Amino acid sequence: MPGSVESAKLYQEQYRGSPAEEYLTARGLGEGAEKWLPGYVGDSVEVGHEKYRSHLVIPYLRPAGIKFISTVRFRCIRDECVKDHDGVYHFLKGQKEQHGTHSKYMSLPADTPRLYNTSALITPSPYVAIAEGEFSAWAVELDGVPAVAVQGVSAWKDHFDRAFAGYEKVFILGDGDEAGNKMTEKLASRLPNGVPVELPAGSDPDSLRREQGDGVIRRLLGLEG
Repeated sequence: MPGSVESAKLYQEQYRGSPAEEYLTARGLGEGAEKWLPGYVGDSVEVGHEKYRSHLVIPYLRPAGIKFISTVRFRCIRDECVKDHDGVYHFLKGQKEQHGTHSKYMSLPADTPRLYNTSALITPSPYVAIAEGEFSAWAVELDGVPAVAVQGVSAWKDHFDRAFAGYEKVFILGDGDEAGNKMTEKLASRLPNGVPVELPAGSDPDSLRREQGDGVIRRLLGLEG
């Protein structure tokens, strides 16, 4: 998408020492920054991006790297939305963030849903995972399992099916809530090699990994050893 590469580079330069780095570190995902190159909309903002200020930036990297980006998404991490009155992140207390009347995620105008982390699809492996949300894909990959993400059940497109043909297993990890269960059920019905994975109620891959440590995702998928 025009401008995505320049935007990603500008915002990546503002990541270190930013609230975005603090947020991802608290979620237990800080080590993924070197691979997935997140950014932060701080003082330097592209014209037309003013509404994304104080958002974490998620570039949709193609396998060739940051010079070949398909799009970027923006994730609200404003203190008043993600922290309680004591300055503690809601997720560290098992609570939902409070984004009020605005969306937690925003995409560029006229953008369409895409698979995230498509480099996982060229990783030599008999299996791959599909997670709900970009950060869940990070958590699964950091646990040693190639993973892509979809932006929820309504974002799945028919042509995505073909990307998963030929795998022995496609693990489907919707979050442990109603929306996540719907995603898992839908994709399991579409993909003949799909393996639905039930997550504990109220959890997602990164909360499981943060709370139970490395290896929990592999154990959940039966990949230990």
